[in-house]
Amino acid sequence: MNTYRKSLVIQLLMFVVFFVMGANVIISFYVVDTFPAYTYVILGVLVLFGVFGYLYYKRSSNEIAVITPKEFKTLKRLLYSYLFIYIGEMLASGLESLPKDIVAIVFGSLLCIIAIVGVVIQYKILEHK
Repeated sequence: MNTYRKSLVIQLLMFVVFFVMGANVIISFYVVDTFPAYTYVILGVLVLFGVFGYLYYKRSSNEIAVITPKEFKTLKRLLYSYLFIYIGEMLASGLESLPKDIVAIVFGSLLCIIAIVGVVIQYKILEHK
């Protein structure tokens, strides 16, 4: 499958943002009570990622890259897995019967692992092609 390198760069940046969101699930559980400006800090970090991502996107080339069907399926599975785990985290964090700290650690860790795998795959695709 042919795709522009710029779209691969966008996907790489999205996986980095997904990592920040997964880490936010864990960190926010422990930090929000003691540091009320935490949400503004995370918002600032995401805006910085947006600015640097835009600059990186503009700097990347318009070359065509080839993605194998296996890589495409793997990325698709990662994105769907991230979606369902994130929805599961939102639902589980609202349940009073579950311990909030365990829910935050387990789901946040899963989200971070998926994001790291996505970053590694995207990086290998961009470096290889």
